Amino acid sequence: MYRLVDLANDARQKDCHLHSVLYTRETALNGLDWMVLPAVKPGRKKPRRRDRKVAEWVEGALWGAEGGDGEERSFADLVAHLNGANYYGHAVAETLLREQGGYLVPRAFNLVSPRRFVYDQATGRLMWWDQVGAVAYPGVDFRGAHPGKFLCHQPRVNGDIACREGLVRPLMWVALFRNWDLKDWMALAELSWKPWRKGKYKNTASTEDINNLIAILEAMTASGIAVYNEDVEVDVEWPKSAAASAHERLAAFLGAEMSKAVLGQTLTTESGERGARSLGEVHDEVRKDIREGDARAIAATIRRHLIAPLVRMNFGPDVAIPDFVFLTEDTEDIVHLANGVSTLAKAGLRIPSSWVRDQAGIPEPSEDEECVGDSIEVDVSELTEPSNEEDQDEDQEDKAT
Repeated sequence: MYRLVDLANDARQKDCHLHSVLYTRETALNGLDWMVLPAVKPGRKKPRRRDRKVAEWVEGALWGAEGGDGEERSFADLVAHLNGANYYGHAVAETLLREQGGYLVPRAFNLVSPRRFVYDQATGRLMWWDQVGAVAYPGVDFRGAHPGKFLCHQPRVNGDIACREGLVRPLMWVALFRNWDLKDWMALAELSWKPWRKGKYKNTASTEDINNLIAILEAMTASGIAVYNEDVEVDVEWPKSAAASAHERLAAFLGAEMSKAVLGQTLTTESGERGARSLGEVHDEVRKDIREGDARAIAATIRRHLIAPLVRMNFGPDVAIPDFVFLTEDTEDIVHLANGVSTLAKAGLRIPSSWVRDQAGIPEPSEDEECVGDSIEVDVSELTEPSNEEDQDEDQEDKAT
């Protein structure tokens, strides 16, 4: 795997378009807001107070992971690193903890290079392995040896076996052809503006005479100066026009293939022949679908490999694990939403406040948090969920717990 990863990195560093589309996808989630949602006990409609407090604590702990010097990276860098698994097939990061107020919280993350891992041929499991021989194959089961220490993201990209997952293989073919095309195109460009240097020799010329003629032509190429015998005939002809080349079309085609594989479309990276804005918007929707799929996959990895160990270490094994979500949906026009909700409420429609907050992108305030609407008298009886017995018993449950 380390040879494949080195090849993938080399191709990315040679091709600006390949790097552009990969970087776009890797950082697509960094521009999104995220939140930690409290767990809801089966049979209940709302989370308990304790579960809300746990979710608030986890969210604060993740915001506090700001990174540091060297290899210590922030939570935002962690998200981009995990999304890089779409290229290599896997991404692994180590959680670096610190003690704060009697709790263990993440201070930063060590983003481990994908070349440090290998797949066990017997089990297909991802293992840590040192290719210089310090660790014998098939390596160390790092997740089993250090539970709760590492985040390991292995997304489903092409449906192949684990060691052949990711976009790296189809993109390597395209990158190979683009590299050949650009190299040949540059060689053609070097010759396109230079004059043709022609030399003639007689049938009686010796091998030495022919080599001298070649040296004369090469000297003219380098310095434009040449000295030759009157028996040698040298002709210099400038090309009348550069011949049309298919190199540009081939490079554009291969770049479009890269965009399709990584982003699912081309019109947000290339203008296209027609440049239709409507087509660009349709293709952008395809890109959002991929972004939402990445968001769900990475959110599941963060919940399973980061949030769950934090909750168990700090609150015990019996506490429900909160959910982690990226806010991928565009929020509604809040004025339009408020007018619509007000009209429907006046008409007698009962609307859950949680749905209104979700549509408006407004989080649920905590009990002791100062709110903008505290001093405004508003009748919200029609916007709240009906009370039930489980809410009345919540205080007693908390005391018992």
